[in-house]
Amino acid sequence: IVEDPPFFGEILVNGVPSERFSQRDIIDGTVVYVHTSGEIGLQKIEDSFNLTLSDMSEEWTIGGNTVNGVRVQVTILPVDNQSPVVTVGTQFTVVEGEKNVVTPFHLSALDGDTPNDDILCTIVVQPTSGYLENISPAPGSEKSRAGTAISAFTLKDIRSGNIYYVQSIHKGVEPVEDRLTFRCSDGINYSQKHFFPVVIIPANDEKPEMYMREFVVMEGMSLVIDTPILNAVDGDIPADELTFFITKPPKHGHIVNQLTNGTVLIDNFCLDDIKESSSIIYEHDDTETKEDSFEIKLTDGKHPVVKTVLIML
Repeated sequence: IVEDPPFFGEILVNGVPSERFSQRDIIDGTVVYVHTSGEIGLQKIEDSFNLTLSDMSEEWTIGGNTVNGVRVQVTILPVDNQSPVVTVGTQFTVVEGEKNVVTPFHLSALDGDTPNDDILCTIVVQPTSGYLENISPAPGSEKSRAGTAISAFTLKDIRSGNIYYVQSIHKGVEPVEDRLTFRCSDGINYSQKHFFPVVIIPANDEKPEMYMREFVVMEGMSLVIDTPILNAVDGDIPADELTFFITKPPKHGHIVNQLTNGTVLIDNFCLDDIKESSSIIYEHDDTETKEDSFEIKLTDGKHPVVKTVLIML
C-alpha cells in the first residue's frame, strides 16, 4: 500500500495511477514511478514515498526482524529538453559609419535546463549594411578579431561586451535601417528564428560635389550667380546645409549681395541663397581685361571642396 505518495511524481500499475500493488506486479515489471512535476532545472532533485504491507500479506522478515513498511528514495535527474527562449529587447541604434556594442539589454535568452553562457546563437541571414564582429581574441591567440564578420556568438560573448554591430556600408548610400536573422541553441534544442533590427542614425559622411560652368560677363556689367552656373549636391540624408566661401576674391571685380538698399561685399553665401531669385552677383570693375577668376570653397560643415571659377569678359 502506497502511503505518503511521492511529491514530484506518481505510482502507476499497468499504466494506471494506483495506491496499491502486489509483489507479482513488481516481478512482472508493471509498477513504475513517473515524474510529473515538469522542468526541474539544472540540478537533480529527490523524491520519496512509503510502502506498507497490507494485512493480507505474508510476514516479511529481514535478518530476523519483521518489516512492516519501507521508504523508497527516488532521484530525479535533469534532462536537456527545453529550447532557449529568446528576447530581443531595447531598440539597437548605431551612427552611420560607426559601430556599437550589443548588450544583454538588446538580446538575451533563457533556458531552464542549460547555463545561459552556454547558449550559442547562429546568424541565419546576415545584415546587408554591416556585420557583427567579436572583438575578443580567438582561443590560443592574443590578437583581437575586430574587423572580421562572424556567423555565430554565445550569450557569454554578449555578456562580456565582445559583440559589436559594425555599420560598414555607407559610402554613396544612406541606409537608415538594417537587420539580421538568428536563432539560438543549447546544443540540442533550437529556438525559433528571430529578427534583430538595427536603426542607423544618419551622419555627415558624404563629401559634397560642386558643379559650375564658365561665367560670361560683359565688360563693366554684372552677372547673377544662380544654380544654372553654380550648383552643389550633398549625398547625405537629410542633406547638410551647403555654404560657399570666397577664398581668393576676383582681381577685376567683386562678389556682392544685392539688397533693396544697395549692395554689400560678401565672402560667403549658402546654396539656398542662389536657388531662387538669387541676389548674389559678380560685378566687373570695368577694367580692360579679357578674363577674371576667383577661388571658391564649398563645405557641408565637415568636408571641403575647392575649385576655381573662370570668368570670361
